[in-house]
Amino acid sequence: MKKKLIIVVVSLVIICAPSWAQGKKTANEVSNAEKMLYSRTNKYWGPGTYYCYAPGKPLNKMADNSLAHMRDLTGISQDDCVKELTKQGFTELAKTKKKTWYKPNKNVTMQFFTSPDKSYILRPDFEDLYNSPTKADGKYEYATKSVIRLEILPLKDSLKVIDAIWKFTREVRELKAVLGTFGSKFKKSEPKAYPIQMVATGGWTGLRAGTWLLRNDNGKLQGVWEKNENILRRTIGKPEFHFVSDAWEPDFCYILMINLTKEGFVLEYTAIASTIANLEPGNTWVKEYPNVLQVYKNGITADKNAIDLFKKAPFPPVLYDLDEIIHSK
Repeated sequence: MKKKLIIVVVSLVIICAPSWAQGKKTANEVSNAEKMLYSRTNKYWGPGTYYCYAPGKPLNKMADNSLAHMRDLTGISQDDCVKELTKQGFTELAKTKKKTWYKPNKNVTMQFFTSPDKSYILRPDFEDLYNSPTKADGKYEYATKSVIRLEILPLKDSLKVIDAIWKFTREVRELKAVLGTFGSKFKKSEPKAYPIQMVATGGWTGLRAGTWLLRNDNGKLQGVWEKNENILRRTIGKPEFHFVSDAWEPDFCYILMINLTKEGFVLEYTAIASTIANLEPGNTWVKEYPNVLQVYKNGITADKNAIDLFKKAPFPPVLYDLDEIIHSK
């Protein structure tokens, strides 16, 4: 039973290839994706292009949270993205001021921006639209594929890190996303150790159940369930602590990754526009969208079915209230 549940959860994580729909609209209609505080001036999206801009009715949620704000910077041209960041009060960092904790590699073309309150760094990731028409000068347009937000917190602020984990979880829930991975480990963590050292769960129902361990207690097998927060609080300060969680919907993926480094806890949030990131050559979003929409619906159904799987398991867990688990009340 446990293996079946793991297969369900892993399947949800692996099939993260969402997209936007394209449908008919008149010249005056505006899609949900276009209802932003700024206009999309790029003309290189549309019918017949490889990266079709979505004029249909995607499942974008217009939630007012930090992940939605990052998401709304994707799918627009590089120039428009930089202009919008400037309008919002972001300041581009000089290359000489880049610090190692938020510089993932030596790519000098990356642009980093400090937030208006200097509390985090933003890095847009630009993709060339090589299967869309070129601009008048013959060059390809660049669009914002993803946006990464980077923060650093000192070791003494480990409780703030746990708060950030639950804030991310509340926000992806508000965006109606399917929860995929939710896990943690550290340098010398043991998957079979007791008390449990590693968070290992997935899906909204799995989050309610917690992390499971099958242990041998004097020759007798015993199934143990523990709340994920208890494990996080017990292990978050361990050397090389690592946490990752992801969630997805048909149009976007959201990821939170946390690493404990010598500088402190580095929190990396990512919002990915699947419209630009994951379309195979020769395909279009008109063809692809119904497939990924069905995958999304299957994910929701599988998460609901997991309730019965847990109840029928040899060692059934207590399914706690989700609002209580993620501290939304």
